[in-house]
Amino acid sequence: MSNTHVAEVIAGLAGSDNHVAAGLGITLQALASAASSMSSPSTSPILIEFGHRTMVLGRNRLASMTGRNAFAYLKSKFGLSNATTPLYLQAMIAGHRKAGEAEVFFEIDMEAWEEIVPYIEKLRIIT
Repeated sequence: MSNTHVAEVIAGLAGSDNHVAAGLGITLQALASAASSMSSPSTSPILIEFGHRTMVLGRNRLASMTGRNAFAYLKSKFGLSNATTPLYLQAMIAGHRKAGEAEVFFEIDMEAWEEIVPYIEKLRIIT
């Protein structure tokens, strides 16, 4: 059964004269709407920022590394391998920003890197 056909069946239920069927249809529409608005893993490249530079790196490449190796790789790309000040990595996560809000970045648990990478929209290296 195609998604279009399922949507038509649910819309038919929601418009039914039978109050139980209509209630069920409306509930299913609300569930489908909520599920489609939830953040899902992305396949797009990840933007990485440091200072005035922005670089784009492949998500699959970063996902294939451990968190510590990925951070070392990112530092090397920006010429920060020998930095004397501590550097931190923060991420903007898909679905965690409301319309009109400024970008919100979170510190990353590098041990959970592989789980987090599919949801990262943007990374930034900060001092």
